[in-house]
Amino acid sequence: MKAVIGLEVHVQLETESKLFCGCSTDSEGAEPNGNTCPICLGFPGAKPKVNRRAVEHAVKIARALECDVRPRFYFSRKSYFYPDMPKNFQITQYEMPLALGGRLLLDGRSIGITRVHMEEDPARLVHVGGGISSSLYTLIDHNRSGVPLVEIVTDPDLASSREARMFLEKLGLILEHLGVYDPGREGGLRVDANVSLEGGQRVEVKNITGFRAVEDALNYEIIRQESMANMGIAVERETRHYDAETNTTSTLRRKEQEEDYGYITEPDLVRIDVDDAWISRLESEMPELPDARIQRYVDEHGVPLFQAGIIVNTGLDLSRFFEECVGLFPEPGMVANWIVTFLLKSLNYEGIGLRESKVRPGTFVELLGLIGEGTITERLARELIKEYVGTGESPRSLVERRGLASAGREELGEAIDEVLSDNRKAVADYRAGQTRALDFLLGQVLRRIRARGDPVEVKRLIRDALDSE
Repeated sequence: MKAVIGLEVHVQLETESKLFCGCSTDSEGAEPNGNTCPICLGFPGAKPKVNRRAVEHAVKIARALECDVRPRFYFSRKSYFYPDMPKNFQITQYEMPLALGGRLLLDGRSIGITRVHMEEDPARLVHVGGGISSSLYTLIDHNRSGVPLVEIVTDPDLASSREARMFLEKLGLILEHLGVYDPGREGGLRVDANVSLEGGQRVEVKNITGFRAVEDALNYEIIRQESMANMGIAVERETRHYDAETNTTSTLRRKEQEEDYGYITEPDLVRIDVDDAWISRLESEMPELPDARIQRYVDEHGVPLFQAGIIVNTGLDLSRFFEECVGLFPEPGMVANWIVTFLLKSLNYEGIGLRESKVRPGTFVELLGLIGEGTITERLARELIKEYVGTGESPRSLVERRGLASAGREELGEAIDEVLSDNRKAVADYRAGQTRALDFLLGQVLRRIRARGDPVEVKRLIRDALDSE
């Protein structure tokens, strides 16, 4: 049975103040309920005012997703009664959202964007002594109340949990490039996933944090619905909670209909008119987006498409790292190959990302320069990069400290003479046509010089020595 999936992605915008007041959005280290005021606490008579920077961020997101930004939009009140909403309504957009009708290309397939709209974040509920249904009591922190969100609603175009995760990864990368979102912020991107089996009722799984968690939640829900269908049990339309510890979903409440929210126009906020000149100015400020960056690496630097995709899709930090390295080292293809093939592997082994590591463009290209100038072999560099990633020590300093510079001609010639003298049987076997004997002799020479030589060049020198005897 085919799955039908649509996502509602809530993105916390990177602004200094909240959507409708001047309170700080930076709650890291702040006292609970410290970043609050009468507006974000919903006091009677408090009048909201729209954060212009948040609107600009939202417009950039909409245009990056090829949405049509509406010439006029306004805010509405969405009424519901829940502890995280002190006003008993949320200021959002409904009848006239910011933007409609975009798309995101995913492996050549177009995933439709239904709408992009703005809204305020509710408070954060802290469940003490258990989960949402088993806690002893719940605390409320209003530091998050009023933080600006953009909600990106997709068409039901996603057909698998894996595809949903890929969509979120690409969307997150676009948002990171735009500079409107901090991927390191806890809860900076949260997802409500709507899933059904073709022809069946839709179930919404609320407030999932993390791309892997979205994939896991959808996997569980698809299997649950398939099992119910096989047993002849009807799936009810409802809202469910995802428990990341047990990797299960459970009933939260019956799914509300749109009319249950009693939307009305927000009377304390004016309508906002958007002209083409303003949109054009914001578009001119938008940076290069991931797909264009990948193509530029291919066109300008001659990087293979596969490697360019890995560099860009891994994250903005790695893209910037690559570009700094290319500015310091004249061989972009070599830089890309070593990043993709060896640097990322070493970072994964250490269990860290580029940002957390001590790897820097200057020292990284120093390692590549040591190869180019013949100070070390590529084979030795593959071993050195592991220590370099772990310590951040200058590769040149590392080579000098450990005496790993490639053997000189004199040292190499002495090692070859000694090996041929000590292994007369292997020499005789080679002359008798047993070519494997040459590989044995190569291994012996490399052992003597502690692998400080290019195997191809060393093998050629051994062959020359044997042929000259």
